Amino acid sequence: MKLFVVILAFLGTAANAADWSDSYISYSCGSKYHEPANPNDITKDVISLGYIGGNALGSNFFAVDMLKSDGNNPANNGTHGAQEVYVVFRNTLSFSKLSNSKLAFGPVRDVALESGIDFSSKNDAFGGAEFKWMLGPKVEFEVPGYLSLGVLALKDTGSNSLAGVKVNSPWTWRLSSVWSFDFNVGVPVVFKGWATYTGTRGKDGFGNGTHPEVWSESALMMDVGSLAGGAAKKYYAGLGYQYIHNKFNNSSQLVGTKVSAPSVRFEAHF
Repeated sequence: MKLFVVILAFLGTAANAADWSDSYISYSCGSKYHEPANPNDITKDVISLGYIGGNALGSNFFAVDMLKSDGNNPANNGTHGAQEVYVVFRNTLSFSKLSNSKLAFGPVRDVALESGIDFSSKNDAFGGAEFKWMLGPKVEFEVPGYLSLGVLALKDTGSNSLAGVKVNSPWTWRLSSVWSFDFNVGVPVVFKGWATYTGTRGKDGFGNGTHPEVWSESALMMDVGSLAGGAAKKYYAGLGYQYIHNKFNNSSQLVGTKVSAPSVRFEAHF
């Protein structure tokens, strides 16, 4: 039922014809990932499919990440690494577009309402399927590129197969930032990413208190397509970096809740 609602939400908000759009597929791999209560370094291969488009009301973003771990993060009752799917959808309603007048002040070029959902499923022993709803105001800054900051209310439900319970967390709040900057250092480069700060979420599935979580994903990538004499902003290669503190709102005293993981990344846009 929830997945059906996700599909309806995406189709409904994407019904307006896009004024502009960008789709991509990417692959990344790193060997320093971590999971809570697991002391091992984990190698993960990640394939991502994504879409972003702007229309008369604002913009839509949709992405599907497919993650494959090595044997240090095993599948439940399996001899191979765990697999995970993480789906993200975000809709932005631009107040400037809705009012047909530019709503800008100081360093802010637009004010918007952001809404979104996250949906995930993983086949490890924890079985931590999650479903998140979020809604709140967002500002976009007047910069040579893109930079936004949102303050969101967030509701999360999930599961804890180890404890044999479903987790229905209370409403909490989240600071969310997204950025993308193109520049040239002798070669065309893009620096992009996102970061979130999520407040506590009541008790976890084991009855323990939760802690604020910091999660950041960034990438520094060269436009290798234009370097090879092809079309610009089509093919990229470079480095990614994931930083997490108190992963999944667990205490930093629990092993595996801090992540500092570089990766190699390749990306194609179409």
